[in-house]
Amino acid sequence: MSEPRRMHPISIFLRMLKIIKDVIIPMAIGFIAVIKNISAMFWWLPFVLGGGILLIIGLFAFLYWFRFTYRTEDDELRIESGIFVRKKRYISRHRIHSVNTSANIFHRLFGLVKLEVQTAGGGKEAEGVIPALSKLDASAIQQFVKRKEQDVVLENTEDIKLSEHKVSYRLSFRRLLAAAATSGGTGIIFGFLFAITQQADNVMDINIYSFFYHWLLEQSLLLSILFAVGSLAVTWMVAMIGTILKYCFFEISKQGNELFIQRGLLERKEMTIPLHRIQAVKVEENIFRQPFGLLAVSAEIAGGEAGKDEKNISTVLFPLLRKKELQAFLEELLSDYVVETAYRKPPKRAFMRYLFLPLAISVLITGVLIYFFGGYGLFALVLVVLTIIFCVLDYRDAGVSWTADTLTMRYRELTRVTVHVHRKRVQTFYESQHYFQSKKQLGTLKVAVASGGTAGSRFKVKHLEEKDADEAYDWYSFRSQKRTAQ
Repeated sequence: MSEPRRMHPISIFLRMLKIIKDVIIPMAIGFIAVIKNISAMFWWLPFVLGGGILLIIGLFAFLYWFRFTYRTEDDELRIESGIFVRKKRYISRHRIHSVNTSANIFHRLFGLVKLEVQTAGGGKEAEGVIPALSKLDASAIQQFVKRKEQDVVLENTEDIKLSEHKVSYRLSFRRLLAAAATSGGTGIIFGFLFAITQQADNVMDINIYSFFYHWLLEQSLLLSILFAVGSLAVTWMVAMIGTILKYCFFEISKQGNELFIQRGLLERKEMTIPLHRIQAVKVEENIFRQPFGLLAVSAEIAGGEAGKDEKNISTVLFPLLRKKELQAFLEELLSDYVVETAYRKPPKRAFMRYLFLPLAISVLITGVLIYFFGGYGLFALVLVVLTIIFCVLDYRDAGVSWTADTLTMRYRELTRVTVHVHRKRVQTFYESQHYFQSKKQLGTLKVAVASGGTAGSRFKVKHLEEKDADEAYDWYSFRSQKRTAQ
């Protein structure tokens, strides 16, 4: 049995940063409101309020550190925390699927890591988190989870060395730049800017959208185009920097029945993925990569996400591969998912089902923009052209195929996605047909696998030949075997 241990004292500072990050926007709005309405006589009041808030945050961070303990005992990892309400979390070693570590700049300055424990029944959030502990203690917990007969006692961490894994694939700097340049992350940046401007409208006397709208109307057409192109260039560069920071020094290796992933420049992450937790393998080709034969490989993980910071449920297995390298990559790391595909594709009569609704929406939006913005609204005609191109690609890319044990589905969002799923990993299998599909003898297949939260991950291929959809359902439900036996 080990004695309860506390985290490294630097966790007090890290906890303060986390609290400040969570409340920074409402605090900023409150401070601006106070400054705007305060008289000159009480100029010192904002500083007193700020100092008082920091003092309270520091006190709560200290109490959080003081009340947080962890230990291994009776085949369990035991974590106790809570300032006013004491929370005790006992995690059986046999339920733990993986123990992952990460280290931001402050962790690395002090030789520490953040440890996350994923279990079979976990969701997106880790079952247990220790925000700051030494690498040796983290290694001791990892060894404790893997041991079959004896416990690892946390007091005896001096003799434990971090294990080294042979790297199977490493992302070169050249490929890192290519992955960053083709990541397509500008949409995320625009979403972030939208959220910032929404908050800014609450504390400023001007409407930012109205201000820019009238400013653009006063400019020449050439200047407006240059402004739009410049904005796209800046967001593209910001997205590139984010991708470089995230996937710098990316390595993936395989040892036994586990995959090991390391990545990150400012925040170094180390993840362990047992192969039996992989529910599906996804191959993604976005519109920037597909013309060059480039793709990314990710996996749907059951029992919680291996990379909890990701907003999506998938865990990236490799950020950028050439299409011709995919088979070798899968053979070496995920041999169960190496399949040859001959797709059953939607029939020609299904094309209008792919085209009608998106085109109708884009035409409606274009008409509204032309009505309100006049000549500037004509630029929205590009949206109609892009919609037609997307619908053609969506129709051409869709398809399904299956072998004795594996189902392959291919469809397009903005990115072309190919999903490989083992039959035993499928949680639910749907075959649906609405009224207009029945008139054309078409059907839709939907598959769900366990991944991340309670909803899992879902994949869909629309407007297939009705006969092909029926045969795919027979493959999953064993109806064809039953008919043969009869």
